[in-house]
Amino acid sequence: MEINKKGALSIGLALTAAVLAACGGSNGDTKSTNAEGSNEGKNHASDQTISVGVLNELSTGDTLLVSDIGTNTAMNQYLEGLYRLDEDNQPVPALAEETNISEDGLTYTFKLREDAKWSNGDPVTAHDFVYAWRQAVNPEKAAPYSYMFTSVVNAEEIINGEMKPEELGIEAVDDYELKVELNVPVSYFLGEMAFMPFFPQNQTFVEEMGSNYGTSSDTTLSNGPFILTGWDGTNQAWSYEKNSDYWDAENVALESIDVQVIKEVSTALNLFESGGLDDAILSGEIAKQYVDHEAYVVEPEARTNFLQFNYTDVPMISNEKLREAFSLVLNREELANTILGNGSLPAKALVPHDFVTNPVTGNDFADDAGDFLTYDTEKAKQLYEEAKEELGVDTIELALLADDDETSKLVGQYVQGELQNNFDGLTINLTNVPKNNRIEKGQSGDFDIILGGWGAILPDAINLLDIMNSETTFNNGPYKNEKVDQLLNDAETINANDIEARWKDMLDAQAIMLKEKGFIPLYHTAEVHLRNPKLKGVEVHSVSSRYDYRNAYVEE
Repeated sequence: MEINKKGALSIGLALTAAVLAACGGSNGDTKSTNAEGSNEGKNHASDQTISVGVLNELSTGDTLLVSDIGTNTAMNQYLEGLYRLDEDNQPVPALAEETNISEDGLTYTFKLREDAKWSNGDPVTAHDFVYAWRQAVNPEKAAPYSYMFTSVVNAEEIINGEMKPEELGIEAVDDYELKVELNVPVSYFLGEMAFMPFFPQNQTFVEEMGSNYGTSSDTTLSNGPFILTGWDGTNQAWSYEKNSDYWDAENVALESIDVQVIKEVSTALNLFESGGLDDAILSGEIAKQYVDHEAYVVEPEARTNFLQFNYTDVPMISNEKLREAFSLVLNREELANTILGNGSLPAKALVPHDFVTNPVTGNDFADDAGDFLTYDTEKAKQLYEEAKEELGVDTIELALLADDDETSKLVGQYVQGELQNNFDGLTINLTNVPKNNRIEKGQSGDFDIILGGWGAILPDAINLLDIMNSETTFNNGPYKNEKVDQLLNDAETINANDIEARWKDMLDAQAIMLKEKGFIPLYHTAEVHLRNPKLKGVEVHSVSSRYDYRNAYVEE
């Protein structure tokens, strides 16, 4: 597929983000776990050692192949790039000790700190970035986020097989000076530097591991505050151990973080209450019962969960009346407030409120866009019958694919029930699988309808709207509207310097997609956590990596 994503914005065009602040070698046999996944014999929240629960397994240890936020968040603990995000979602220097930007915004020169090391003792150098970025745009790598590099000189041509990776606009001036040449100025370029696909890789180690690279903690290197241990590629418990060779190790307090995949809310709650977890994720009725608990926190995300359709292999999905009927019959208020009860908000569009504002007018993007998603069962039933008549069928059977964590199961069951209970002759077969499997099935087209979502990695509306572009890797189906593609590309290229024109491009693109129900947004996500009040300094991001334990500590 030819890729034409530009990722281009002008310097000074950065949109102001409203901070969605939070309230508040392998040695796998060294951590003994019971059937519930808890660590036996562990002193709860003591000696700067903690245990946390997560919803999903790790998908990879390769920064270029990561495609889910859970793995991205994990990598943020044991890897480091040129920049990190601070508590306000803004990029701050990490491996980059000094950054110089040319007046035209097309050349970035990074001076790297010389005291950064990989966990095998090798220094982290500019050559590690050159190698990783060339791999990212190499068609043979098939990196899912390769399109994000197309603002770099020659990246698009390399991705399309027209040039060699060595011709990418990145150069190691010397061991500790890195120069990057862009096609167009990109206001959020430094923010991208905090995202995993832009992180360095140690070429010697990667090539030595070969096809095994990133498949376990033994075949993965660390260069961040912690070192990944205890992960064999498939298990549901691993650890982050303090990296004594990290350049800022003296300011890292936590000695160890034990991680457990826990998909049942009751299990997470029991472990928290018994002292087996310092951070547990809740949802549904259980979450609502703990609103007044001292450990209760709600953490909004810049993410929208939606229904995504297979337009390629399921012809009836192309019937707009059928998609609109599906949308109208879903009560998003009930779903968010009653079914989930975890702080998630009902979706009225794709881009949520309180995410990004127009730097000229100060208007919230969601306010300027208006509401597109309503609840009307009578109209839904009428449209459904008209759709069946147009399709020439009396019955419809479709498969709904969702993740296997408890929240996804609740949402999947709700969608299945509302559709089947309101539409005669409709059968929805719900299947729940691990998130990694769901992503694989989505990208291979092995689905009818997917319950999935899209989260921002940068505080910019375009970062959420990109999912609508038919050339974006994660636009499964794919949904394709040439006008939407053009508007989004214009917003990142020819209108990059015109704030009002760019704003209108994005508003218009979203409006077209929502009016024809290309995706069906359901809710803007949030998570309820019970977090040990003694655990302080955890940075929670609404974009990109959800958590950063670099500055966390246990209050004695």
